[in-house]
Amino acid sequence: MLNLFLDTISMKKLQPPIRMCLSCRTRYPQHSLIRLKEEDKRVVISNGKGRSFYVCSMCATDTKKIKGLAKRLKQELEQFTTLFVTEQKIAL
Repeated sequence: MLNLFLDTISMKKLQPPIRMCLSCRTRYPQHSLIRLKEEDKRVVISNGKGRSFYVCSMCATDTKKIKGLAKRLKQELEQFTTLFVTEQKIAL
């Protein structure tokens, strides 16, 4: 019985976690998104601890979407824009 259970688990293909972009509401695999969190009323790159949210790379490069996110999250536009610029440099 246990062997049958283990065989069915090993036969299943594991799907990557799917997360939604906060800006465009499109679903992507988790590894392709930028993970951010709010710390002391400032948005920073997430270190994996605590509640976080995701933004896709398309929205991170679109100035109109960045402006909308900054307004929605009550952030200064310059600080929010530099956050995405530094994240893109890290990803390269």
